[in-house]
Amino acid sequence: MALSRFGSNPRMKVMWHLSWPAIIEQVLATMVSYVDTAMVGVLGAAATASVSVNASSIWLINGILAGIGVGYSVQVSNAIGAEDDARARRIIRQGILATVVCGMAALLLFQLLAPFIPVWLGAEPSVRPTATAYLRWYTLCMPFAAASAIFSAILRCMGNTKTPLIFNFSANLINLILNFFLIYETRTVTVGGFSLTVPGAGLGVAGAAIASAVAWAFAGSMLLYVGIRQGPRFQVRFREGFRPDSSIIQMALHLGLPSALERATINLGQIVMTALVASIGTVALAANQIATTAEGLCYLPAYGISYASVALVGQSVGARSAENARAYGSLSAKVALVLCTGLAVLLFLFAPALASLFNSDPQVVEQSALMLRIVCFAEPFFALSIVLSSNLRGAHDVRYPMVVGLICMWGVRIVLAPILVIYGKLGLAGVWIAMSVDLILRGFLCTHRWHSGKWVHIAGLDAQPAVHTTPS
Repeated sequence: MALSRFGSNPRMKVMWHLSWPAIIEQVLATMVSYVDTAMVGVLGAAATASVSVNASSIWLINGILAGIGVGYSVQVSNAIGAEDDARARRIIRQGILATVVCGMAALLLFQLLAPFIPVWLGAEPSVRPTATAYLRWYTLCMPFAAASAIFSAILRCMGNTKTPLIFNFSANLINLILNFFLIYETRTVTVGGFSLTVPGAGLGVAGAAIASAVAWAFAGSMLLYVGIRQGPRFQVRFREGFRPDSSIIQMALHLGLPSALERATINLGQIVMTALVASIGTVALAANQIATTAEGLCYLPAYGISYASVALVGQSVGARSAENARAYGSLSAKVALVLCTGLAVLLFLFAPALASLFNSDPQVVEQSALMLRIVCFAEPFFALSIVLSSNLRGAHDVRYPMVVGLICMWGVRIVLAPILVIYGKLGLAGVWIAMSVDLILRGFLCTHRWHSGKWVHIAGLDAQPAVHTTPS
């Protein structure tokens, strides 16, 4: 199905207007992530493994924070759709409270557990000291990471997808620049026949973590600032107070807790998978990290589209328009499917070249390329699950994606991967085959749920007439 088929569709224009900044944000963030991974990869497989072993625990907390963002951002989109500006401002103020409480809790938890997490995840003894240092430094940014997760979601659901693009990409650039000076020793660089001495702190893996922490501190601060100053309609007025609002907090828990549990379930499963990969060896762990980073090339458009679609579905629900909610949700899924299928084909063709950008070890490159070619077949289904899960959350059908995540991760991937690795003797390929089966099943289940229309009843759209039908 060609995208041009939708070119004259007015809903397509609205969706694309919101989607393109989010897609570009994902593309740029992934490109920077590639460079970031390559900069650490220069230090060797052990350095890459030090970052890789912590990746799943960082994904876990980021997933929980993103779930909290869902709880507040969907409420904001509903309030905007209902044209209730006062309620939208109240929800934003409650989002500030959630940012402070959750960010500080995450900071304290990781600082306490940093020495133990690499051990629990099976890192080899030689990797553990640098892995612990990386986690301690990186997680100093947790309060700002909370601000970034929650207020990126709120701004997108308000229809402002450009601000998260600007500041999240700026954070990535800051990260790269600081990497250049913090990771490596002072060295001489020759450019065009001229030699230049470049100062360096020589902090290695710890330097990469410090760079990330500083970068996300910048992004979180700026997104919070913009989030509380969104024009006269939604600007936070401090005189209105920050007393906890039980009705908003309860709805945030209702909407956000299943999403947070879903992401926690998936990321806890990824932690188990990381431990399984670590048991295979350092080369496998490094290859897994590189393949995971490169895989993002395929599904990043789906995440960008999902940020727009959840806003449009949420605002349509607030406006009591089942027609708009259904149309925007289905359109977003089709576009994501087309884009991600095309990217999966390219990833399959150029997997070895892509893997070689991140590491010079032939064994690591060979394994990474194989993993990318295995997962390519699942990427279109993953794209459907990403977008349709977001659409269901925008329509308040938040429990179903959680159940799907639980079944697919713990009933499929966690069960199948050890069988393929241990008994099938497939090594790292067994982990990625199990992951692919998981992603394909997710796509089928989410597609079935969306087309069943049960979310219409859950959102109450079958009981009340529409107030208006055009999302803002």
